[in-house]
Amino acid sequence: MSITRRSALVLGGVLAAPALRAQTNWPDRPIRIIVPYAAGGADQYIRPFQNRMSQALGQPIVIESVTGGGGAIGVNRVRSAASDGYTLLFAGTGALTAVPRLQKLNYSIADFAPIANLIGIPYVLAGRRGQSFGDFAGFLQAARAKPEGLSYGTPGVGSTPHLVMEAMAKAANFKLLHVPYSGVATAVVALLAGDIDLVMGAPSNIMPLVERGVVPLVQTGASRASSMPDVPTLREAGLMVELVTRFGFLAPRGTDTAILDRVGRLVLECGADPAYREQMQRAFNEIELLDRPRFAAFLAEEDAATERLLKELNLTAG
Repeated sequence: MSITRRSALVLGGVLAAPALRAQTNWPDRPIRIIVPYAAGGADQYIRPFQNRMSQALGQPIVIESVTGGGGAIGVNRVRSAASDGYTLLFAGTGALTAVPRLQKLNYSIADFAPIANLIGIPYVLAGRRGQSFGDFAGFLQAARAKPEGLSYGTPGVGSTPHLVMEAMAKAANFKLLHVPYSGVATAVVALLAGDIDLVMGAPSNIMPLVERGVVPLVQTGASRASSMPDVPTLREAGLMVELVTRFGFLAPRGTDTAILDRVGRLVLECGADPAYREQMQRAFNEIELLDRPRFAAFLAEEDAATERLLKELNLTAG
């Protein structure tokens, strides 16, 4: 049977129709955003514009915290979801670059389609009131005097807080005991209860609790964040360690680019809103907006840099 050019065009249009309808009708049911950490952590970055996204898309936005494995459980849930735009991921980049390498997991950044980056933050190392050290210099002295005698909590093995602590310990020539938690929020609770000596986490989880006894010691950015002008950097302490992480939106690989672009534009609009920016500043968060191409380029660079860092730290899959 011969197929003419006209019949081929008609056939092609018929075959393309379902995909076109799916794209045009999206979304026609609720959209789930999985945050792979304990509630009260990274979900704080997106809850302020949850209703705005819902109104713009005409469907409910459900934010679901899925804890475990330094983000691995939630990330894997998105990876295995249908690439139809109804299951999205909001996560820190360490869960996509370091965690799968350290935990021998079967996913990588190649399994996801970047949408947009929203937040870029340094981390804060904190102790608690009443300890033998009240600043970073005192902490260094205590850590060197008692190898592995001090414990610290992070959101999990392979998380960026874990990596920055290991990099800092190597640069300062001491060892600490790592205690992984489901999220920074739960690690801070353990810190205040006296179960651990230190916590490394996002400023939004650390700084609001200063009045309750949390003592910020140092931050990990190249320079002091505008929201934390009194907290020194590791570089100021003579340690050439600098790590900042990004938190952004991703979808399962194969998601329609029209959906990715629509969500990406909405995220950038929400992130640029002056009221949202002011709210994030008050919560010690730094906004760093990256569109889809720039976020994809950044992820590729961070993936390669993370691989090098793990080799330098001699951290292997357990």
